[in-house]
Amino acid sequence: MQKQTFISGSPIQHILGMAWTSMLALLAVLLVDVIDLFWLGLLGDVQIVAALGYAWPVMFLAVSITLGLSAAMTALVSRTEGAGDRDRARQYALHILLYGIGLSSLMTASLWFASPVIMTLIGATGPAQALAVKYLQVVLLGLPIMCVSMSSGALLRAVGAKKRAMAAKMAGALLNAVLDPIMIFGFDYGLEGAAWATFLSRIAILAVAFHGAFFVHRMIGGFDWRRFLGDFRQTLTVMLPVSFAKAGPPLGSAFVIATMAHFGDSAVAASTIIERIVPFAYVGLSALPQAIGPIIGQNFGAKLFDRVSEIWRKAILLVVLYAAIVALTLSLGQGVLIGMLRIDGETAALLSQFCTWVAPCYIFMGLQNVAHASLNVTGRAPLATAFDLGKELLGVIPLVYLGASLVGAPGVLMGQAAGMVIFGLIAGIVAYGRIGRIPGKPAGNSQPSLRQTILENMIGIVMGKKTLQ
Repeated sequence: MQKQTFISGSPIQHILGMAWTSMLALLAVLLVDVIDLFWLGLLGDVQIVAALGYAWPVMFLAVSITLGLSAAMTALVSRTEGAGDRDRARQYALHILLYGIGLSSLMTASLWFASPVIMTLIGATGPAQALAVKYLQVVLLGLPIMCVSMSSGALLRAVGAKKRAMAAKMAGALLNAVLDPIMIFGFDYGLEGAAWATFLSRIAILAVAFHGAFFVHRMIGGFDWRRFLGDFRQTLTVMLPVSFAKAGPPLGSAFVIATMAHFGDSAVAASTIIERIVPFAYVGLSALPQAIGPIIGQNFGAKLFDRVSEIWRKAILLVVLYAAIVALTLSLGQGVLIGMLRIDGETAALLSQFCTWVAPCYIFMGLQNVAHASLNVTGRAPLATAFDLGKELLGVIPLVYLGASLVGAPGVLMGQAAGMVIFGLIAGIVAYGRIGRIPGKPAGNSQPSLRQTILENMIGIVMGKKTLQ
């Protein structure tokens, strides 16, 4: 039997140990996005920034299949590893990588040819539309590479090899940062140069992640035709709900961009800047689900259900503390941020409104992210999908439309925030309740409410009577 990494010891130490490596890796990648925006901003053309805004929803839609496969890799491998069956976990890993190559190639071909039409439907016109199409078509070529590299990184995290997973993303981010000014200014490729830098950086991520999974940890097993189709069905049970759920935010973003387009390129540029700032500033809220997925998965596989509940409560406490600190920082530092980005007028005004009023609402995005990760690895992926799609289709889109109709461009930001708060709260409450009713969990194990958990932990820390353990 293999040694399982996360089924003993302090849950908070496991969460922080996994989270800091995921956070650093994501931070490096997202820092490159911010650097992208800085270099492209030096070109002094608002249509270039607007083109990025039009392209992003399609990019995120393309990535949704990759995120679904990564979630399947985490869920299936971590649960099997937690049960002590390393050989079966290695076989899952190979099969999921093969599914990824095939599915991402189909997605690439479809979106590459459809990108001009999609950009027009979103609302892009003129030079911004042409720039967005060129950028998309280059970035989409690297989607199969990205799929294999992200799945390999998820595989490494599933078995506890967090530092190597971090190293893969940091290698790609470093290469991207070096190539950006060379491609944008040195070769005078502009926005297309940024796309080629991104493409080449994905090759670097693949090299490091796959080398670690295959040669170092030997987690790629042998192919088995008899199990290949059966494993595909199991993979789809996680991948499809997650992919649909991850397709929700691009749909919401596309609607936001299309709505902002009615108020001009300055409004679109503001939305584009916010879309870049949010992942960077709230990187911890994206890293935390990556951290707790393998941890909950291994404990769930080992049937340690009380530890699963404890891990969830600690994760929510971290969300509250982190999101509050970031929101305060954005509010106090908005003047510096606006100056660094060299923006003014309506673009600066919208960014200021975001930093002041919308940023604090992202605590509920963190709550929903943790709920999503825990539901996926405990066999409730369809429920996670329902909440994620519900946020966009029933929350963000109608509320953005309402806000834009009543207030204009600022109402778009208000609508996004309201949808996030409503569905984040609902998802958190339902997910926490479901964890208390895990099939096979012994009866009589009561747990405090979500609100009670957050309040008791925060009060205890402030009073010095409680520590994270």
